[in-house]
Amino acid sequence: MRRTLLTLASIALLSFGIFAHASTINPGIYNLDNALVSGYAVTGTVTLNGAGNVTLANLVFNDPGVANQGLPTFNQVFITNVYNGLGQNYITSTSGSGQISLFFNTAANANGNLGLCLGSAQCGTSPGTVGASSLQIYGFYNSATGSNPGLANTNFTSGYLTQADASATALTPEPSSLFLLGTGIIGLAGLSRLMKPSARFGGAETAEEVLAKDDASA
Repeated sequence: MRRTLLTLASIALLSFGIFAHASTINPGIYNLDNALVSGYAVTGTVTLNGAGNVTLANLVFNDPGVANQGLPTFNQVFITNVYNGLGQNYITSTSGSGQISLFFNTAANANGNLGLCLGSAQCGTSPGTVGASSLQIYGFYNSATGSNPGLANTNFTSGYLTQADASATALTPEPSSLFLLGTGIIGLAGLSRLMKPSARFGGAETAEEVLAKDDASA
């Protein structure tokens, strides 16, 4: 009974150390790379917390055709939500020029990046979950150039988030990561000990062999 309980406890610690750590992403600053809308790049950075919410943003739409006293900059996080492996964020402009719907997978792809949700493709961990990343520029009037229709809500055609200086983050584990790693090591140590012959019976021999010898000598 005692051996069974020790086995279950070791497996539980090992599982906790592995799966709890895998359920979070690295918080920090992420660059928006290879992000295109109507052939023009959207560049800049967003800051993510451990759950995948955008807490800060500084994004620029590099289309000179819709410039109104400078290229449109989006730096106000209006709504942020994470569910089913999907980060859902609405980022607006302080100048009132438009908004970006920034949807992305909170699980990294094979390259370690967080891919943007594009079009009607599956996004997140739940089947049927979709949410296209898009950008909209509101129409405006500029006294120097006249009326500008802006840009209707338009989907991103590509893009992903890459953590800035990810190597430095990896070299400095957070306390919670160290705790989870420790629980995994304890679980492995417990399983390793249980797989060895019991020290109570001489180590090299099984319990049955020792008991048989005792019966024969009696």
